[in-house]
Amino acid sequence: MNKHVASNPSASRLTILAALLAGLSSSAFAASPDLVISQIFGGGSSVAVRIAGVLTIPQIQGADAKSAYADSVQTTQGVVTAIVGSGYFLQDPNGDANPATSDGLFVFGPSAALAVGDLVRVTGTVTEYTPTGAARSYTELTSVTATTRLGTGSVAPTNVTLPNADLARFEGMLVRFATPLTVNGNTHLGARGELTLAAGRRERPTNRHVPGSAEARALAADNAANIVVLDDGIFTAPATIPYLFADGTVRAGDTVSDLTGVLDFGATGGGGTAFKLQPTVRPSFSRANARMARPVLAAGNVRVASANVLNFFTTFTNGGDAWGRTGQGCTVGSTTRASNCRGADDIGEFVRQRDKIVSALSAVDADVVGLMEIQNNGDIAVTYLVDQLNAALGAGTYAVVPKPAATGTDAIRVAMIYKPKSVSLVGAALSDGNGVHNRAPIAQTFKAANGGKFSLVVNHLKSKGGCGGASGGNADSGDGQGCWNATRVDQAARLRDVFLPQVAAAANDADVLVVGDMNAYGMEDPIRLLNAAGYVNEIERFVRPRGIPYSYVYGGESGYLDHALASGSLSPQVAGVIEWHHNADEPEALDYNLESGGQDPYQAGPYRASDHDPVVISLNLAPTFADVTASAAIVRSAPRFHRLSGKFTSTVKITNTGGAALAGPLHLVLQGLTAGVTLDGKSGDKDGSPYLTLPNAALAPGASASITATFTKPSKTGIAYTPALLGGTF
Repeated sequence: MNKHVASNPSASRLTILAALLAGLSSSAFAASPDLVISQIFGGGSSVAVRIAGVLTIPQIQGADAKSAYADSVQTTQGVVTAIVGSGYFLQDPNGDANPATSDGLFVFGPSAALAVGDLVRVTGTVTEYTPTGAARSYTELTSVTATTRLGTGSVAPTNVTLPNADLARFEGMLVRFATPLTVNGNTHLGARGELTLAAGRRERPTNRHVPGSAEARALAADNAANIVVLDDGIFTAPATIPYLFADGTVRAGDTVSDLTGVLDFGATGGGGTAFKLQPTVRPSFSRANARMARPVLAAGNVRVASANVLNFFTTFTNGGDAWGRTGQGCTVGSTTRASNCRGADDIGEFVRQRDKIVSALSAVDADVVGLMEIQNNGDIAVTYLVDQLNAALGAGTYAVVPKPAATGTDAIRVAMIYKPKSVSLVGAALSDGNGVHNRAPIAQTFKAANGGKFSLVVNHLKSKGGCGGASGGNADSGDGQGCWNATRVDQAARLRDVFLPQVAAAANDADVLVVGDMNAYGMEDPIRLLNAAGYVNEIERFVRPRGIPYSYVYGGESGYLDHALASGSLSPQVAGVIEWHHNADEPEALDYNLESGGQDPYQAGPYRASDHDPVVISLNLAPTFADVTASAAIVRSAPRFHRLSGKFTSTVKITNTGGAALAGPLHLVLQGLTAGVTLDGKSGDKDGSPYLTLPNAALAPGASASITATFTKPSKTGIAYTPALLGGTF
């Protein structure tokens, strides 16, 4: 606050005082605009005098949320601590020793004649600037009418730490963050030169706690006090993207130490506002979160992945397509037009996108992959993707799970691909075309080499964004779940009550794995509904013990929207789960999009192939059969020729030589049967070898069973094979 005359002296005393002040040099005022002249008059009276219109920076800032001098013309002075794109920062080198008032001030206006370290006096209008959407204002000096350089000076940075719920008292000041900070977000690095920083990594509250709970509210408050945005000081899209490491990225999870600069406040990328640090010393980063070349997890016998492929469309927004045709479009509901397409704008972007996705899926190396955000154009886009994978990995490596009847009415759908050499399809794919789903979930049952079966259900629930038209339970209630939560709950309930039981019944097997982009964090309503129905959250089981589980970074908070939920019978067969962080931690600027102007930081390879990280699940499916050859004596008679039929027969006697019963059904497998020889009346084939199923359901210890093998063979061809005894089903 301004200091005024502290007493009411007589006119004669004021005349004397004015004469004294007139004799002081301007340098005296520069050193201290507030002059207290004591004991000039009898009785020890004192007078505090301010040169008209001159205030210290702390006086302008004041201890309240807004300056008491807002909208008035004032003169102040200080040392220039930083020059940025739209002005410069001044700081009182002495301060007022009041921790409630800032010693710094932003001056909005020309700075061409100034340099850092200049001591200047400036006259302008005190303004409370409120960025769009901000809950607070920022004190500035605008409409500058006079700037005078008085000399030079210096200011030492003030040490601050995060979390800090009251950064406002440091606004405009030169500060140093005394402890290392962690990169929490880099979405707007390319467009605005910004990195979101915090002390440690901030977790989405509803990723850990029930929405609306006291714990979730407390974590939200902690997160709000634990954020600062590192800016680049130019306030426009940078021609050269700042803060990238030598390898061309700066990842969420990397750290920065001894961060020094002036504390600004203003708009940030994505429409928010925050306190921002404009650095005055080059930030020193460390690679604390190294890239992982491929996901590594516990071994099993089937690897499953859930992968969002970020609007992989073979039809482009310019009307072209992957085969060079023009005038094409994408279908949403009953309309087909280019404006419905959501992926690459043209062939150039598409090739970049395609190559990243092929690189990523090749590294994942899953036997079965559930895909989200692929064009809903029948099996065209997914077949194209499989063709590209096979071109990279070898013919026949992957195949498409043929689409079911319903795939939804959206421009994107879910799909599945698999390795035919690792698993086989059991029955046809199923889907739920109910109107609650605009992207129908699909399911497919697979059988592994050991006979174990499981059904994969791939989902993409309603997005949290696009709140237009949301009302009632779909409106954003403020509990952290965003918009359309009621619809997501309805979709999850439909899964629980209708589709998942249908899938298990069709497979005649209760082993079901639910994956996909559920657009709900770990503790949100749709996930807890499925958990309560017996579906085990495998990410909480395997990933949470190692740290924050996340597949997505938004607003500088990490959490997982991509899930792996196993039925009660399948959960014991889950050997491990990992989220491969090759996407969410990388800057958006590294993706396939070709932006106009500026630096193109695109890199070949899997990094930032999407905005979601894939979830990779290792299954160790229990076998449905066992090789029990070692517990049996197998005696074969020599083949006998029958002239009437032209066939050869051999009797095979099998005796249980073990101490336990051999559980059936039992199958005699003729491994390596001589080429050209045919086993007549075979029960089937196992791994390319014919087999016969014994009539006995089981063999007790010491018991025997016999079976006759009948062969057709060319003349002069011997009959040879290695017998094996398998128990169980396959």
